[in-house]
Amino acid sequence: MRYELHDSRVLTWSLEAHVTTHCNLRCVQCCPLSPHLPAWAVAPESLGEDLRKLARVLKPNVFKLTGGEPFLHPDLPAVLDVVRASGISEQVSVTTNGFLAQSAPDAVYERLDRMTLSVYTSAPLPERSIARITERCERHGVHLTVKTIDAFQRITPDAPLDSDTDVQDVFAKCWLKHRCHLVYRGRFFTCTRPPHVATVFAAQHPHLPALAEADGLPLDSPELLSGLLAYLERDTPLATCRHCLGSSGPWEPHAQLSRPRAQP
Repeated sequence: MRYELHDSRVLTWSLEAHVTTHCNLRCVQCCPLSPHLPAWAVAPESLGEDLRKLARVLKPNVFKLTGGEPFLHPDLPAVLDVVRASGISEQVSVTTNGFLAQSAPDAVYERLDRMTLSVYTSAPLPERSIARITERCERHGVHLTVKTIDAFQRITPDAPLDSDTDVQDVFAKCWLKHRCHLVYRGRFFTCTRPPHVATVFAAQHPHLPALAEADGLPLDSPELLSGLLAYLERDTPLATCRHCLGSSGPWEPHAQLSRPRAQP
């Protein structure tokens, strides 16, 4: 895929930030691996600094606050303020499972343009909660999209892919590299997987943290614009692709992992 420029900025469909890594649900095959990650929330000033650097060379159609569950962030209005101040995109969206969104302060809704509500059959959101969120979005002029999800695609293989041909095939067929661009801790990633795969599987595969760094583009890179274009238009897989099925995995019924038992 080749990307267009406008006023020296690369035009893309979307950019997202995982404002939290943890979640109040435990979805099997969660793309960013939230059930297996330690709790973490982005510092607004840190995200703002990253976005100011990116905004000089990148113009996504929409900026998405994702997670984890974004409404677990202790100060979501402050996060939204730094996103707006960066000028990264005119459209700001949040993706949520809705359980906490229904009772969020008005200050969140006032700062949003869009909300995507993911309703999972394995953890259904009550109709009264959907109605409450719908009413609040209408009142604040937030465009609401409700997605009912009854299946997840298996994205994490049981073992790393052995064949270079298989890795190349996964990368070639994967739509995540075009639609799920991520800014995370000072780096731009073409998809959401590299930093979190490295965290979760580092114990079994000690090389992964270094490879995750290699898979992301540092925002302090010289010639960031040309580097970003080369990174986005690359034909070679990421190192993380060996530990991912991308969009090639089989579909499975949506399910929740059991909660870990408390230690006596």
